[in-house]
Amino acid sequence: MRFFRVSLFLTTIMFAVSGNRILANDSIRVGLVMSGGGAKGLFHIGVLKALEENDIPVDYVCGTSMGAIVAGMYSMGYSPDEMIDYFSSQSFDDLLNGTIPTKYRFFSQEMDETPEALYMNFDFKRKELKPILPTNLIPPYRMDLEFMRLTSAATAVCKNNFDSLMTPFRCVASDINSHKPYIMRTGNLGTAIRASMSYPFVFKPVLIDSTLLFDGGVYNNFPWDVMYDDFKPDVIIGSICTSKIEPPTESDIISQISNMLTTETNYTLPDSAGILIEQSFPKVKFLDFWKIHELVDSGYIAATKKIDEIREKIPVKRRATEVAAKRTRFKSKCFVLKYEGARVKGGSEEQNITIQRLMTKGSRSAYTHDQLESRFYSIIAFNLVNSFYPTAEYDSEKRVYRPDFRITPSPIFKLSVGGNISSSSVNMFYTGIETMRWKKNLTRFRVTLSIGKQYSSVQIGARQDYPLSFPLFTEAYVTISAFDFYKGSQDILHDNIRPVFLKEYDRFFTANIGRGLTKNSKLKFGFTSGFQNVHYSKNVFFKSTDTLNKSNFPFLSFHILIDKNTYNYKQYPTSGHYLKISLNGVWGQESYKEASKPLPVKQAHNWGSAGLISDYYFNINKYLSIGAYMEFMVSGKFAFFDYYPTIDMLPVFQPTPHSKTFLLENYRASTFLALGVKPIIKIGKSLSMQSDGYIFQPYKRLTTNMTYDKFPKPLFMASTAVIWHSPIGPLSVSLNYYERNYDRLYFLVNFGYIIFNKKGIKY
Repeated sequence: MRFFRVSLFLTTIMFAVSGNRILANDSIRVGLVMSGGGAKGLFHIGVLKALEENDIPVDYVCGTSMGAIVAGMYSMGYSPDEMIDYFSSQSFDDLLNGTIPTKYRFFSQEMDETPEALYMNFDFKRKELKPILPTNLIPPYRMDLEFMRLTSAATAVCKNNFDSLMTPFRCVASDINSHKPYIMRTGNLGTAIRASMSYPFVFKPVLIDSTLLFDGGVYNNFPWDVMYDDFKPDVIIGSICTSKIEPPTESDIISQISNMLTTETNYTLPDSAGILIEQSFPKVKFLDFWKIHELVDSGYIAATKKIDEIREKIPVKRRATEVAAKRTRFKSKCFVLKYEGARVKGGSEEQNITIQRLMTKGSRSAYTHDQLESRFYSIIAFNLVNSFYPTAEYDSEKRVYRPDFRITPSPIFKLSVGGNISSSSVNMFYTGIETMRWKKNLTRFRVTLSIGKQYSSVQIGARQDYPLSFPLFTEAYVTISAFDFYKGSQDILHDNIRPVFLKEYDRFFTANIGRGLTKNSKLKFGFTSGFQNVHYSKNVFFKSTDTLNKSNFPFLSFHILIDKNTYNYKQYPTSGHYLKISLNGVWGQESYKEASKPLPVKQAHNWGSAGLISDYYFNINKYLSIGAYMEFMVSGKFAFFDYYPTIDMLPVFQPTPHSKTFLLENYRASTFLALGVKPIIKIGKSLSMQSDGYIFQPYKRLTTNMTYDKFPKPLFMASTAVIWHSPIGPLSVSLNYYERNYDRLYFLVNFGYIIFNKKGIKY
């Protein structure tokens, strides 16, 4: 009996001690602090993954910059594996580059394509025209919209209180006006994260409560003090993926900015506060997000090595099933994004109303996120705004989100430059001036100038868009161009080859009315009135003293055109589809003066034509795509007084950039069919190798004695090029082959765009 009492007493004591230990362990609260570091911040995902797999609890998260993004996603219920999938996706890569999805290009809203490479905006300030310098390297629109998509539901669930997220959250931005950190505890979650990672001159800063905020790493890149002050955790785990700021190098702009703007951060914790998991990555650059798996693995390994040390301070365990259930509960409260209405501020009253109408399509009915995204990029494509920051507020009664947009209207004036630098004579300088007037309707005016040895042109144009229930527009252009085919045939291999001396002069006015059929296609009806002149010599060995033959053709034409374009690049595309369907009618009278005769002779001409061009790219895999090209043209029969004026007026097959610089006598016919195939090897993100092969089959080929050779032998055309798509235009090295040309083989090194204004007589 005595033994039983003693045993009972000892058992009671053991249970009491054990119960107190369990209670103590359960009361341990753990905070995880994540430093900034750009792409290096992917290290934190590996740390989180290791902690979860080893049942280490995480009760609070806090971060700066990339650390704020990872912490914010974790607080919304994203698992480490979901984060890995997201950051390694093509969608994130495009977001990081500011690339607008091809399906939202809105080709239907664009003016005619130009060889523009760089531009500078100007605006009137205090009655003076001043340049508007860019504040960010990466366009913000896609990133801003994505942060809204990712965080709006979580913001609604926590009711703007970051303590009520799945895992309580803090992040830090920088108020450079007051020279101090800005701690975010409440408000819109997406805006808070977006502010924390707004690295100066790389990403656009964010405005919160009239305070312009930049990357939190400027003043506090490891906010363990914020974690301690706000949550008072028992243990802090610090995840650090960066180190002291490296000295600046003359070739690295990011290192220069870091040294100019960033205050040195203390990456230590008091001994009693917690544990550091740290690793530096001196060879990883700010935007090296493609190294995600290497960085995540490094975080996982570094955290795993610290697990025993962590267990000494945190003996309590939290099973993966418990964490997963917590995620599921939080996510179940998040409503699907469905929007109603829109609020706009920042512009004039008329501008705000116009954008509101464009976002809602003038309707009060609800719309999906895909529809919002489409309308959002439509406004970007119109170039109506310089900044367009979106947020969304949840209406619990209607169970819809109401989007809010803060805009800055676009500068009134844009100056652009571009053109082409070539190893051949196809060198050209381009400059353009564009201005806009935005009230009830949007009106854009543009003046362009192209100057080169082979091609020169001046164009004045305007386009007006009407915000109706369907996208209607009118446009008009005056164009004066001169094309010297004699000077346009030199290259590195053959600078002594001289084709026939022929200059083409084009002067015309064209006007169109049209509407968008889809985002990337448009229908246009219009007319053109002008003059096309050809000056040429029949003498193969042309001398500057030779008297030229001249053909002058004043004309009037009408056209119907369907145009579609989803190319990813405007020259040497690797994906997308181009489609053109055209109907044309031409009326005019040729005035021809032969060099040896004193008086001109005249002859009336009229004909119709129909054409189809389709250029489609099939993506086989990440590294290979194949383009399929088809062009069909049928035109009424016509013959000018001489061979070269007729040749110059005939439709021409010019599928490659280099082929557009030639007269290509043998690739011209009133009726023809051409087919081509273009295998493309994608060597890198912006580097590719493309080979083109085409068969050109005319119905009749015009001979020099003005007779027709019916169903002649088909001609072959080919090109092989290595292309680097730089931020300001393509750099290409190509070898081009033309059967039955002045010379068959041409080698070309080219930087820029070989793009000319459209001709007056269109096919």
